[in-house]
Amino acid sequence: MMYTSATLPLAQAGAEQRARLLDGLGAGLDGVRHRLPRQAAFDAGVEPAIALRQHDMLREWLRTLALALRADTGGPRTVPLGPVAAVGAHGSAYGLAGSYAMAALAAGCPVLARAAPAPSCTELAGLIAVAAAAARLPDTLFELAVDDDALLARRTVRGVICRAGARPVPRLLPALAELDGSEAAFVLPSALNGRAEYLGRQLLAQPGACPVVVAIDGDGFIDLRETIIDQLADAGATCTSHAGGAALPAAGEVRMLGDARDGRAAAFAEVPAAALIANPALCGARHAGLLVRCADAGELLALAWALGPLACASLHVASGDAALSAQLLPVLELAARHIHVNRFGSALRPTRAAALDAIGRFRRPVFHHADAPHAS
Repeated sequence: MMYTSATLPLAQAGAEQRARLLDGLGAGLDGVRHRLPRQAAFDAGVEPAIALRQHDMLREWLRTLALALRADTGGPRTVPLGPVAAVGAHGSAYGLAGSYAMAALAAGCPVLARAAPAPSCTELAGLIAVAAAAARLPDTLFELAVDDDALLARRTVRGVICRAGARPVPRLLPALAELDGSEAAFVLPSALNGRAEYLGRQLLAQPGACPVVVAIDGDGFIDLRETIIDQLADAGATCTSHAGGAALPAAGEVRMLGDARDGRAAAFAEVPAAALIANPALCGARHAGLLVRCADAGELLALAWALGPLACASLHVASGDAALSAQLLPVLELAARHIHVNRFGSALRPTRAAALDAIGRFRRPVFHHADAPHAS
């Protein structure tokens, strides 16, 4: 099969050759910055300014991954996991080129990704093919598919990148949750009281945001709720509801914070923490964003534990939150791989540490054991 033909050449490529692949893709993106974001915005149904930010974020992530490859000083021998499937809906180039899909290529893993029949997705795949050829690598190292079942049925697949709306991954396959805006954000009382309106605006400024926002019902909570409602009413708000999803608790416990649109559920709902503590699966299978109302600090801590494991969590604190933060942070460290402090948005920061971590998740150690010398 053509897809598997890229596996060995890419695995044998050194770090410098893989870095040149990323450089080539970055140069290709530079050449289409004037038009690809507009097409991607049309494909995804978002504002052009949002797509342009996504373009620039992808460009910086590629640059950071390449620098990390060149700066890696070695350690135990590792090899790529092998072909990786990226499952779930990809409606535009920037959804298709997620942080982990690019990290998989950097790690030496071919990627087969499900994509909508969108022009920006096709163009991105073409840019990757051109970059691969320039780096003397097979242009089949990144391919598009239209069906998750076809991807997961491939016996050659050795890992899966999961996106919002993706079907369950077969057992025994390593699965990585793509950081897509579906973070869990914990807003502590002093931060909530001091900057509720600011937090509400920042919350919905993230492209494709569908977060779970957790706060204690007290000073600032109503302001946060009202700001979310106001932002949702603004045509520029980017919170998007997911298709399908689990039913929320009984209507008496839920307050919808946005209007239903195009036959979909409202983009945000307020629910009591007790409902999610009793049934944490509601969080992962929700229709859209959730504002979770905690009765006290005990409920907030219990919910943080119940929601794990998480790909990403954010912690929003002010000077008066030190005691509660000291209790919450160890729980979040056990529940989440990435923790962002005082910022929304689950996209990885383009740092060397983040790049090395992302690349490392698509490689595994190999140990060579030499035969023991024979006694004379």
